[in-house]
Amino acid sequence: MWYDFGVTINAIIYARSSTDCSSSAEDQIECLRAVAASRGWTIARVLSDRPMPLKRGREQRPGEAALLAAIRSSGVNRVLMYGIDRLGRSLSELVALLEACRTAGTEIYIHDKGIDSTTCNGLSLFDVVSMMDCHVRQARRDRILRGQAAARTANVRFGRPPISQAKMERAEALLATGKGVREAARIAGISAASASRLKNSMGAATAIGT
Repeated sequence: MWYDFGVTINAIIYARSSTDCSSSAEDQIECLRAVAASRGWTIARVLSDRPMPLKRGREQRPGEAALLAAIRSSGVNRVLMYGIDRLGRSLSELVALLEACRTAGTEIYIHDKGIDSTTCNGLSLFDVVSMMDCHVRQARRDRILRGQAAARTANVRFGRPPISQAKMERAEALLATGKGVREAARIAGISAASASRLKNSMGAATAIGT
């Protein structure tokens, strides 16, 4: 859920309650409001999520979706959250959201770790985000490559299985009698694209023969 205070957005609070967090969404919001007040930050919007029924096997988080949309619109100067574990269902989702903040120039404050991206020294939060992003992409690529290598070892062929010679010959015969591409494909049991390629090759062969 969200509340819009009708002013230019300077900072957004995001909170999420869950069974693995002892602080409720209300407690998180109250804490972050106090931090904002002590630092002179104007809170223009508060977004929060609470446990909801799963949809297609995924927990719905409309507050987090609204936060990401606001960040991508470049209308947010700062995001305040109670803990980094309040964001993202997975490491890749967390990296994507933090990368969106870096791209949009949105600063981040994480209360339980005392992290403020505007005051980090040395290796910044966004440097870490870039490394995490690289790690996630490389790990995904490695899994794909390992899977392909294992499949080749097991003599698994990639792509669509080849069309049998009998089907191609039947389609060719149908096309030769004047049947349309789609009708010939349907009767022969092949795709329209395959029948179209076959018809083109038959035309090319005829042209060469003449």
